[in-house]
Amino acid sequence: MDIFIHVANILYLFSYLVRDILWLRMLTVVAISCLIPFFYFRPEPLMAPIYWNLTFTAINLYRIYFLLLERKPVQLKEEEQQLYRMVFRTLKPREMLKLLKFANWKTATPGERLVEQNTDLDNLMVVYSGNASVSVEGKEVAKLRGGQFIGEMSFLTGSKTSASVEAKDALRYVRWPKEQLTRFLERNPDLRAALQMIMGVDLVAKVRG
Repeated sequence: MDIFIHVANILYLFSYLVRDILWLRMLTVVAISCLIPFFYFRPEPLMAPIYWNLTFTAINLYRIYFLLLERKPVQLKEEEQQLYRMVFRTLKPREMLKLLKFANWKTATPGERLVEQNTDLDNLMVVYSGNASVSVEGKEVAKLRGGQFIGEMSFLTGSKTSASVEAKDALRYVRWPKEQLTRFLERNPDLRAALQMIMGVDLVAKVRG
C-alpha cells in the first residue's frame, strides 16, 4: 500500500511545478485519489483523513468545472464580433461577452438627440455605424463615427455633459446603463482598468482630430 502515498506525493510535486491552475487542480484530485486507498487499506482504516480528502476533492472538482466553463470558446454574433474588432479588441472575448450581457443595441433616426449638454448622463454609448454630430451651444465642434464612444468623459469623471450629441443619419449604437456598468466594473477591477484604457485612447484620438 505504500506505493499509493509515493505516487500521490509525486503527483503533488508535479502539481506544484505547473503554472496552469487547471492542471494544478486536476493533478491534486488524482493525487488525492491515490491517498484515499492508502488511508483505507490500513489494518485499521483512517477515516478522518479520508473524509477530509473527499472534501478537498469536492472543492477542487467544483473549481475545475468553472475553470472549464471559463475556457469554453466564446461565440459572438456578427454585430458583436464587429464591435469587438472596432473598439474592444484589447479585451478577452469572454470579457467582451460579459460586457454585452447588459448592453442595449439601439437605432437613432437622423436628427435624434442622444445627449443634451450640461446634463447628468445615465448611459455610456458606442457608435456602431452611422455618424453623429457633437455641438456646444448649438455649434458643431466634432463628428463621431463607428467605433467611437459617446459620453465617456461624463462617465469617467462623473461630471455633467459638456456637449450635445445628435444623430446625423441612421445611427446604430450600443448603450450601457451607467449605474449597472459602474457596479459591474467595481466587481471586476481588471476589466475596469482595461475599459478605462480603451476610453482614454478614444479621447486622445478625438483631441487629435
